[in-house]
Amino acid sequence: MAREGVTMPATGQHNEQAVATPNPFPEPAQEYGENPARFLIEELTVDDGDGTTGELLLARIRGLETIELCGFWLAVERALANKEGREPRDRVERAIRERKAHLEEHGDGLAQAGMTPAERRSAAAERDVESVAVLLDADGEPVPWSRQRGATVEASR
Repeated sequence: MAREGVTMPATGQHNEQAVATPNPFPEPAQEYGENPARFLIEELTVDDGDGTTGELLLARIRGLETIELCGFWLAVERALANKEGREPRDRVERAIRERKAHLEEHGDGLAQAGMTPAERRSAAAERDVESVAVLLDADGEPVPWSRQRGATVEASR
């Protein structure tokens, strides 16, 4: 319980930020659980050694998990540009299009979410990944990384 006169960060700081951040599409933002404008309002400038303005924005774009979410981010960038009387930023649009293309090629979502070990190996092999090694115990069951103490290479069986 908060004491009188004490502002808790969750109620003070975050609400102030939410008021200052535009939200051009509140319903989709609620559906996706995020407001891309929080990141897209950042300026993109060259890092001169005292911080990386805009790099968080680009990192977040690289972490978009679905093609649909990429489309939402692109719509928000365009809406913010329209509101500010400018063109959408080429670098931002390019980063979103590149992420969308990657997801179209490799699939939506986190690479391993909801997949069995065999499905992960198969998907990795299809993507032409060099190593899809899985350590097995004496019974042929995969050994979790937390239990691995070392490994030796033996001839294939």
